[in-house]
Amino acid sequence: MNERWHYTDLIKAHKLFLKEEGRFKFYDAYLKARDPNVWLQSSDVPLKEGLLLFGWVHSWQPNFEGDLANFLQIHKTLLPSLKVFGNETLIAIDFTDATKDSLCEIFDSIALCTRKPRYGKQRFESTAASKILHVLIPKLFVMWDRAIRRGILGDAERKSAREYAYEFLPEMQKLAKTFLDSYINEKGGDYESAAREIGKMTDNYTLAKVIDELNYDRFTLRKSLAVIRSTPLA
Repeated sequence: MNERWHYTDLIKAHKLFLKEEGRFKFYDAYLKARDPNVWLQSSDVPLKEGLLLFGWVHSWQPNFEGDLANFLQIHKTLLPSLKVFGNETLIAIDFTDATKDSLCEIFDSIALCTRKPRYGKQRFESTAASKILHVLIPKLFVMWDRAIRRGILGDAERKSAREYAYEFLPEMQKLAKTFLDSYINEKGGDYESAAREIGKMTDNYTLAKVIDELNYDRFTLRKSLAVIRSTPLA
């Protein structure tokens, strides 16, 4: 990813995403309907919150095979680990090996929220895990899908927790910082203020979310950079 990025590319990508992908309304509706704090406060999450979450995942992934009862039990086990990252952001997090190992464990557990099969191998919901983790901690986790994995990692089947934590998220942090650097070079400030100002220009979505939208435009919708950059800012 050696392109010369400017922060306005991110804003344009957001506007193009809203124009091309009507399902963004499902994301907005879910964020308005949910309790944003409940998942990191208690292991006894109201059933309504679980149904809202899984309903949103299904709205994007009709083939999602998550089992809600299994997921809620996994969440109880993961809650102490999730709380550690509750205030982290994509920009500020320090990707030490210990941090990446913890993220691996969390991702692996979430991705196995499926029904336990009587025969064969349990389904590993890699794409769904990234979506679930994003809405649990939306300033940190960036979503991915098959096309994005191919575009970023070079192989759609590279979908393990280790590849997400050790390669994908650190790469997304580097990408995010290039946008913030371009803003700071023009407008001044620091990473925190730059992220806040870009957020104001992208409907108050998190930086992690609009990074996903850029990836989605490029790799899932297959929009060229020329198309993205031709999108009007207004």
